[in-house]
Amino acid sequence: MKAAALREMKTVASVAPFGACFSSQTIAKGQTGPVVPLIDLTLPDNQRWRFYGGNSMVPLNKEVMCLAFVDAGYKPNPKTSIAIGGYQLENFLIEFDIDSSKLGISTSLLLMNTTCSQSRL
Repeated sequence: MKAAALREMKTVASVAPFGACFSSQTIAKGQTGPVVPLIDLTLPDNQRWRFYGGNSMVPLNKEVMCLAFVDAGYKPNPKTSIAIGGYQLENFLIEFDIDSSKLGISTSLLLMNTTCSQSRL
């Protein structure tokens, strides 16, 4: 929220199930979607998963965009307090290495001027 305020993103009333919503009029558009603060999740082994506007903001209508992460609550496990779903997975290549129990994540395909639906890989 502090980073959004620094970008002069105007907050509006939240819309369930989202907790943070903003006026679309105060958010510019760029190559990776809405120009908003980046979100980095640090995974085991210090692997970083970076979310750009195209995977972190969901447009509800022409006037409102909301942060696309949902509060999953504290119970039963405080380590899973945010829900990450299909919206965040779009435009990334995810590799599951079952034998070594590892997860591999590409950089956003939006940075390469492509998407999963365009299949220009």
